Amino acid sequence: MGLGAIVVVGAADPEILSSSVLQASGQESLLAEPPACIDAMGRPMMERTIERFVRVGVEAISVLVPAQIAYAVQAFPAAFKNVELQVVADVSLAIAQKFKEYSHSGIEHSFVVPASLYTETDLLDFFYFHREGKQAATRAFDAGGSLDLWVVDCAKAKDCELDILLRRESSGSSYFIREYVNRVTDVRDLRRYVSDVLRGRCAIRPSGVEIKPGIWVEDGAELHRRARIVAPAYIGRGTEIREDTLITRCSSVEEGCYIDYGTVIEDSSILANTHIGIWLDVCHSVAKGNKLFNLERNVILEISDESIMRATSLAGAEVRNISRASHQSQPMFADLGQKEAPTPERPERWTLGANPVEG
Repeated sequence: MGLGAIVVVGAADPEILSSSVLQASGQESLLAEPPACIDAMGRPMMERTIERFVRVGVEAISVLVPAQIAYAVQAFPAAFKNVELQVVADVSLAIAQKFKEYSHSGIEHSFVVPASLYTETDLLDFFYFHREGKQAATRAFDAGGSLDLWVVDCAKAKDCELDILLRRESSGSSYFIREYVNRVTDVRDLRRYVSDVLRGRCAIRPSGVEIKPGIWVEDGAELHRRARIVAPAYIGRGTEIREDTLITRCSSVEEGCYIDYGTVIEDSSILANTHIGIWLDVCHSVAKGNKLFNLERNVILEISDESIMRATSLAGAEVRNISRASHQSQPMFADLGQKEAPTPERPERWTLGANPVEG
């Protein structure tokens, strides 16, 4: 059917396609990469967006990455055979050039979308709507307003029309999306995305195995028999959850993390390769390395004490192998709901956030 897709990494909206989403969010000190490139529920959201194009049979998918954030994009799964990654200096010029290349190769229409936008609309229905309208471009919108998602007629996308498109002016017809939409442009959006997945508000399911209703665990995760995981929750690859911990209220702990003895993770996301120390309350927050963004107070804390929070020195399988050898903890999935008697003489609890639950 001659259909392509252009996915732009690091674009919060088309007016700043050459800028990083981090610059738009004001949360540069917490994340070193665009939120769409960060593992959430086991996979980057950008990867799930690309997968939707692959599933509907889009013939060519071009992922455009500004040179300054090229480090943030990892290799795509082998199943993405028709996906091309291109590092560019000027995103706007690269999009215009891609329209020309598509047109010359027989691809008549192309989606254009930032990697930070995830939607579960029927993409083929959107395409057919655009084609019937015979416009140069059709833009999507939802109840929250216009979206940075278009279908464009590649042959009609001349330089002047592309300029209109990028300035967010009216160009062609509009397509209304009723399905799930999430504009993930900052840490708060990323946390909402995780919560929506765990609560079943969208079609995405976490990676790994659902070992109990609402509890998802990836291969290589180690859960101590006295750890308590309250659904819904997600535990990533190579992560170790120690004794007397509590993971609750739609919390996610991503790959290569370590949650130490007696700590509570409540309504929070612990991003990949983060070590959380003993007997802490992490509440209503997103943590990465030694930095924590509190969602209620809208502040970022940088923890200098490595015994409280720090980045893990190794990731994935290396973390898993070392933790098995040194701590001898075993995955005990059958006893996740069991709460044993507390160990005496616990240290004083530190609270990172607000309104902690009782341990």
